[in-house]
Amino acid sequence: MKRVSDFIYPLLFGVILIALLQLKIIHAVFNIKTLQLPLPYDIFKAFVLNAKDFVPHIYVTIIPAICGLLIGAALGYIYAVFVTLFKNAGFGFLFLVTLINSIPVVALAPLMNRWFPGSFMPKIIVIILAASGIMAQNAYMGLNNISKSMVDLMKTYGAGRFEILGKIQIPNSLPNVFSALKLGVSSTMLATIISEFFASDTKGLGYMIKYTLKVGNQKHIGWAYILVVSILSITLYLLVYCLERRILSWHVSQKRLK
Repeated sequence: MKRVSDFIYPLLFGVILIALLQLKIIHAVFNIKTLQLPLPYDIFKAFVLNAKDFVPHIYVTIIPAICGLLIGAALGYIYAVFVTLFKNAGFGFLFLVTLINSIPVVALAPLMNRWFPGSFMPKIIVIILAASGIMAQNAYMGLNNISKSMVDLMKTYGAGRFEILGKIQIPNSLPNVFSALKLGVSSTMLATIISEFFASDTKGLGYMIKYTLKVGNQKHIGWAYILVVSILSITLYLLVYCLERRILSWHVSQKRLK
Protein backbone atom coordinates (compact mmCIF):
# COMPACT_ATOMS: atom_id res chain seq x y z
CA MET A 1 0.00 0.00 0.00
CA LYS A 2 2.87 2.34 0.86
CA ARG A 3 4.51 1.77 -2.53
CA VAL A 4 1.24 2.70 -4.29
CA SER A 5 0.91 5.90 -2.27
CA ASP A 6 4.51 6.82 -3.14
CA PHE A 7 3.42 7.07 -6.79
CA ILE A 8 -0.11 8.40 -6.30
CA TYR A 9 0.76 11.55 -4.36
CA PRO A 10 3.42 12.86 -6.81
CA LEU A 11 1.11 11.98 -9.73
CA LEU A 12 -1.79 13.81 -8.08
CA PHE A 13 0.42 16.85 -7.47
CA GLY A 14 1.48 16.80 -11.15
CA VAL A 15 -2.13 16.63 -12.34
CA ILE A 16 -3.12 19.55 -10.11
CA LEU A 17 -0.13 21.62 -11.32
CA ILE A 18 -0.97 20.94 -14.99
CA ALA A 19 -4.61 21.87 -14.35
CA LEU A 20 -3.60 25.15 -12.68
CA LEU A 21 -1.35 25.95 -15.66
CA GLN A 22 -3.98 25.04 -18.24
CA LEU A 23 -6.61 27.18 -16.48
CA LYS A 24 -4.08 30.07 -16.41
CA ILE A 25 -4.38 30.35 -12.63
CA ILE A 26 -0.61 30.28 -12.12
CA HIS A 27 -0.21 32.77 -14.98
CA ALA A 28 -2.63 35.14 -13.22
CA VAL A 29 -1.05 34.76 -9.77
CA PHE A 30 2.51 35.40 -10.98
CA ASN A 31 1.59 37.73 -13.85
CA ILE A 32 3.10 35.44 -16.49
CA LYS A 33 2.07 35.66 -20.14
CA THR A 34 1.35 32.56 -22.20
CA LEU A 35 4.07 33.73 -24.59
CA GLN A 36 6.55 33.25 -21.75
CA LEU A 37 5.03 30.02 -20.40
CA PRO A 38 2.76 28.30 -22.95
CA LEU A 39 -0.23 26.27 -21.81
CA PRO A 40 0.35 22.52 -21.25
CA TYR A 41 -1.99 21.65 -24.14
CA ASP A 42 0.03 23.80 -26.57
CA ILE A 43 3.29 22.24 -25.33
CA PHE A 44 1.92 18.71 -25.70
CA LYS A 45 0.55 19.53 -29.16
CA ALA A 46 3.97 20.83 -30.25
CA PHE A 47 5.54 17.70 -28.76
CA VAL A 48 3.31 15.42 -30.85
CA LEU A 49 3.54 17.41 -34.09
CA ASN A 50 7.34 17.76 -33.93
CA ALA A 51 8.16 14.29 -32.57
CA LYS A 52 10.09 13.22 -35.69
CA ASP A 53 12.27 16.34 -35.49
CA PHE A 54 13.39 15.47 -31.95
CA VAL A 55 15.09 12.18 -32.86
CA PRO A 56 18.37 13.44 -34.43
CA HIS A 57 18.82 15.97 -31.62
CA ILE A 58 18.15 13.28 -28.99
CA TYR A 59 21.02 11.18 -30.38
CA VAL A 60 23.39 14.16 -30.33
CA THR A 61 22.54 14.82 -26.66
CA ILE A 62 22.01 11.38 -25.14
CA ILE A 63 25.12 9.61 -26.48
CA PRO A 64 27.70 11.95 -24.86
CA ALA A 65 25.52 12.15 -21.75
CA ILE A 66 25.54 8.37 -21.21
CA CYS A 67 29.21 7.98 -22.21
CA GLY A 68 30.27 10.85 -19.98
CA LEU A 69 28.23 9.52 -17.05
CA LEU A 70 29.74 6.02 -17.32
CA ILE A 71 33.32 7.23 -17.83
CA GLY A 72 33.05 9.85 -15.10
CA ALA A 73 31.50 7.35 -12.68
CA ALA A 74 34.25 4.80 -13.37
CA LEU A 75 37.01 7.40 -12.90
CA GLY A 76 35.38 8.71 -9.73
CA TYR A 77 35.11 5.23 -8.24
CA ILE A 78 38.68 4.32 -9.12
CA TYR A 79 39.83 7.53 -7.49
CA ALA A 80 37.76 6.81 -4.35
CA VAL A 81 39.39 3.36 -4.09
CA PHE A 82 42.84 4.92 -4.51
CA VAL A 83 42.19 7.48 -1.75
CA THR A 84 40.84 4.72 0.49
CA LEU A 85 43.95 2.58 0.03
CA PHE A 86 46.46 5.43 0.16
CA LYS A 87 44.87 8.11 2.34
CA ASN A 88 48.01 10.18 2.84
CA ALA A 89 48.80 10.32 -0.88
CA GLY A 90 45.32 10.91 -2.25
CA PHE A 91 43.14 12.66 0.30
CA GLY A 92 44.25 16.12 -0.81
CA PHE A 93 43.25 15.29 -4.37
CA LEU A 94 39.76 14.28 -3.15
CA PHE A 95 39.39 17.86 -1.93
CA LEU A 96 40.55 19.05 -5.37
CA VAL A 97 37.93 16.88 -7.12
CA THR A 98 35.27 18.32 -4.80
CA LEU A 99 36.50 21.84 -5.57
CA ILE A 100 36.32 21.24 -9.35
CA ASN A 101 32.87 19.74 -8.97
CA SER A 102 31.70 22.92 -7.23
CA ILE A 103 32.51 25.07 -10.29
CA PRO A 104 29.21 26.00 -12.00
CA VAL A 105 28.68 24.22 -15.30
CA VAL A 106 27.59 27.51 -16.86
CA ALA A 107 31.13 28.80 -16.21
CA LEU A 108 32.94 25.58 -17.12
CA ALA A 109 31.17 24.87 -20.43
CA PRO A 110 32.32 28.03 -22.31
CA LEU A 111 35.93 27.38 -21.23
CA MET A 112 35.86 23.80 -22.52
CA ASN A 113 34.42 24.99 -25.83
CA ARG A 114 37.34 27.39 -26.19
CA TRP A 115 40.02 24.93 -25.13
CA PHE A 116 38.96 21.90 -27.19
CA PRO A 117 37.96 21.66 -30.88
CA GLY A 118 34.59 20.45 -32.14
CA SER A 119 31.46 20.05 -30.06
CA PHE A 120 31.67 16.46 -28.77
CA MET A 121 34.95 16.68 -26.82
CA PRO A 122 34.14 19.84 -24.81
CA LYS A 123 30.71 18.42 -23.99
CA ILE A 124 31.93 15.04 -22.76
CA ILE A 125 34.73 16.58 -20.66
CA VAL A 126 32.21 18.76 -18.81
CA ILE A 127 29.99 15.71 -18.24
CA ILE A 128 32.90 13.58 -17.01
CA LEU A 129 33.95 16.28 -14.54
CA ALA A 130 30.39 16.55 -13.23
CA ALA A 131 29.89 12.77 -12.90
CA SER A 132 33.32 11.90 -11.48
CA GLY A 133 33.06 14.40 -8.63
CA ILE A 134 29.70 13.07 -7.48
CA MET A 135 30.87 9.46 -7.69
CA ALA A 136 34.19 10.09 -5.94
CA GLN A 137 32.52 11.70 -2.92
CA ASN A 138 29.73 9.12 -2.58
CA ALA A 139 31.95 6.09 -3.23
CA TYR A 140 34.53 7.29 -0.71
CA MET A 141 31.85 7.50 1.98
CA GLY A 142 30.59 4.01 1.12
CA LEU A 143 34.08 2.52 1.12
CA ASN A 144 34.95 3.98 4.51
CA ASN A 145 31.63 3.91 6.38
CA ILE A 146 32.15 0.41 7.73
CA SER A 147 32.17 -1.10 11.19
CA LYS A 148 35.58 -1.18 12.81
CA SER A 149 34.71 -4.53 14.41
CA MET A 150 34.25 -6.09 10.96
CA VAL A 151 37.68 -4.89 9.87
CA ASP A 152 39.25 -6.14 13.10
CA LEU A 153 37.59 -9.54 12.62
CA MET A 154 38.97 -9.81 9.09
CA LYS A 155 42.43 -8.91 10.34
CA THR A 156 42.31 -11.61 13.00
CA TYR A 157 41.83 -14.13 10.18
CA GLY A 158 44.90 -12.76 8.45
CA ALA A 159 43.10 -10.71 5.78
CA GLY A 160 45.20 -8.09 4.02
CA ARG A 161 44.27 -4.61 2.87
CA PHE A 162 43.07 -5.75 -0.57
CA GLU A 163 41.03 -8.64 0.86
CA ILE A 164 39.23 -6.25 3.21
CA LEU A 165 38.64 -3.93 0.27
CA GLY A 166 37.18 -6.67 -1.94
CA LYS A 167 35.08 -8.49 0.63
CA ILE A 168 33.82 -5.67 2.86
CA GLN A 169 34.45 -2.19 1.52
CA ILE A 170 33.45 -2.59 -2.13
CA PRO A 171 30.14 -4.44 -1.37
CA ASN A 172 29.39 -1.82 1.29
CA SER A 173 29.95 0.98 -1.23
CA LEU A 174 27.48 -0.30 -3.86
CA PRO A 175 24.40 1.53 -2.45
CA ASN A 176 26.43 4.76 -2.52
CA VAL A 177 27.48 4.00 -6.10
CA PHE A 178 23.86 3.80 -7.24
CA SER A 179 22.97 6.91 -5.25
CA ALA A 180 25.77 8.71 -7.10
CA LEU A 181 24.53 7.38 -10.45
CA LYS A 182 20.99 8.62 -9.75
CA LEU A 183 22.34 12.02 -8.78
CA GLY A 184 24.64 11.90 -11.78
CA VAL A 185 21.76 11.43 -14.23
CA SER A 186 20.31 14.86 -13.49
CA SER A 187 23.76 16.48 -13.24
CA THR A 188 24.98 15.05 -16.54
CA MET A 189 21.81 15.96 -18.42
CA LEU A 190 22.07 19.49 -17.06
CA ALA A 191 25.76 19.64 -18.00
CA THR A 192 25.00 18.36 -21.51
CA ILE A 193 22.23 20.88 -22.14
CA ILE A 194 24.28 23.82 -20.85
CA SER A 195 27.31 22.71 -22.90
CA GLU A 196 25.16 22.70 -26.02
CA PHE A 197 24.12 26.27 -25.27
CA PHE A 198 27.72 27.34 -25.88
CA ALA A 199 28.71 24.77 -28.53
CA SER A 200 29.40 25.76 -32.13
CA ASP A 201 27.29 22.83 -33.35
CA THR A 202 23.70 23.51 -34.46
CA LYS A 203 22.38 20.16 -33.23
CA GLY A 204 21.35 18.82 -29.85
CA LEU A 205 18.46 19.41 -27.48
CA GLY A 206 20.31 22.20 -25.67
CA TYR A 207 20.91 24.15 -28.86
CA MET A 208 17.29 23.70 -29.97
CA ILE A 209 15.98 24.89 -26.60
CA LYS A 210 18.14 28.02 -26.85
CA TYR A 211 17.17 28.63 -30.47
CA THR A 212 13.40 28.04 -30.21
CA LEU A 213 12.94 30.02 -27.00
CA LYS A 214 14.45 33.06 -28.73
CA VAL A 215 11.84 32.96 -31.50
CA GLY A 216 8.51 34.45 -30.44
CA ASN A 217 6.21 32.06 -32.28
CA GLN A 218 8.22 28.93 -31.40
CA LYS A 219 8.34 29.13 -27.61
CA HIS A 220 5.84 26.28 -27.29
CA ILE A 221 8.26 24.16 -29.38
CA GLY A 222 11.10 25.16 -27.05
CA TRP A 223 9.07 23.94 -24.09
CA ALA A 224 8.39 20.72 -26.01
CA TYR A 225 12.18 20.22 -26.23
CA ILE A 226 12.38 20.82 -22.47
CA LEU A 227 9.73 18.12 -22.06
CA VAL A 228 11.90 15.75 -24.12
CA VAL A 229 14.88 16.41 -21.84
CA SER A 230 12.70 15.73 -18.79
CA ILE A 231 11.48 12.44 -20.27
CA LEU A 232 15.05 11.36 -21.05
CA SER A 233 16.22 12.23 -17.52
CA ILE A 234 13.36 10.33 -15.91
CA THR A 235 13.96 7.33 -18.19
CA LEU A 236 17.67 7.18 -17.33
CA TYR A 237 16.86 7.56 -13.63
CA LEU A 238 14.37 4.67 -13.79
CA LEU A 239 16.92 2.49 -15.59
CA VAL A 240 19.45 3.09 -12.82
CA TYR A 241 16.74 2.50 -10.21
CA CYS A 242 15.70 -0.84 -11.76
CA LEU A 243 19.34 -1.89 -12.08
CA GLU A 244 19.88 -1.02 -8.42
CA ARG A 245 16.86 -3.10 -7.34
CA ARG A 246 18.11 -6.07 -9.34
CA ILE A 247 21.80 -5.98 -8.35
CA LEU A 248 21.27 -5.00 -4.71
CA SER A 249 18.28 -7.27 -4.02
CA TRP A 250 20.34 -8.76 -1.14
CA HIS A 251 20.96 -5.40 0.52
CA VAL A 252 18.90 -4.23 3.49
CA SER A 253 18.12 -0.90 1.78
CA GLN A 254 16.19 -2.73 -0.95
CA LYS A 255 14.44 -5.13 1.39
CA ARG A 256 12.89 -2.18 3.20
CA LEU A 257 11.21 -1.11 -0.05
CA LYS A 258 9.45 -4.44 -0.55
